[in-house]
Amino acid sequence: MPYLDTSLKLEEVPVGESRCVTLGDLQIGVFHRKEGLFAIDNICPHRGAPLHDGMTGEGYVTCPWHQWQFQLEDGVCLNIPNVRVASYPVEIRDGAIWINTEPQGAKK
Repeated sequence: MPYLDTSLKLEEVPVGESRCVTLGDLQIGVFHRKEGLFAIDNICPHRGAPLHDGMTGEGYVTCPWHQWQFQLEDGVCLNIPNVRVASYPVEIRDGAIWINTEPQGAKK
């Protein structure tokens, strides 16, 4: 699957912040950390909370509703390792954020 333009510019997502973008039927959380940009499904599989509203830590985001934690790199849940959200490759092109909507990690 080709990369899709999110219509977000890198400068619109400062380090330490996140945004939600909709690409087709997907809601994707975009997280800008000092380690780089990460994209995962934005909907928590537990109760549907928006993950981009959660607090981020060292390589993970904590669900704002029930504190499930998901690794930003691969979407694996730190609380229940057999649960994960899809993660997506991210590229920066001329200052714009592009996401490949073919997930790297399938939901379980």
